[in-house]
Amino acid sequence: MNAALAQDRDALRVNLTTPTTTVRLGPFQFDGLKALLGMDFADALAPLMIGPRFQRESGGGLVDVYPLAIPDGEGLSIPIRLLGEFGFYNDRSILILRVPPAAVDVVAAQLVRELASGEAKGPRRRDTGSGVRVAEFAVRLRPGMRKAVPLGSFGEIGVEAGA
Repeated sequence: MNAALAQDRDALRVNLTTPTTTVRLGPFQFDGLKALLGMDFADALAPLMIGPRFQRESGGGLVDVYPLAIPDGEGLSIPIRLLGEFGFYNDRSILILRVPPAAVDVVAAQLVRELASGEAKGPRRRDTGSGVRVAEFAVRLRPGMRKAVPLGSFGEIGVEAGA
């Protein structure tokens, strides 16, 4: 837990939700997300975490919840094998979501109301500088706002805005 970051009043506070991908068989366990990323997801998020990861049910599946505080100008991008790059960052209290081109329609469908009202903008297509093409959505978060892509019995991938 990053105690100093927890005190940063300008940081965006969000809960990131992802499907629980760890399968346990007796003393053995396999984490599908770790295998996909090549690293433990919690380790990648550790610099932004302001509390411990916890689990809850959502949409019929179990999700991992990561409480984060994202300082202005900071964020995180994670390359996903075979898909591209997913990420997010805080641009003066606007959450920028970075997704691979294949995920644009799914993210736009979740943001349709915000895109129509002007609370969200995008997609803006960019090259990350490392030759990876991404699309970015800018979202003005409201306290309590929740956006998630349902994944059936696997749970969801989502963002919940803090107060």
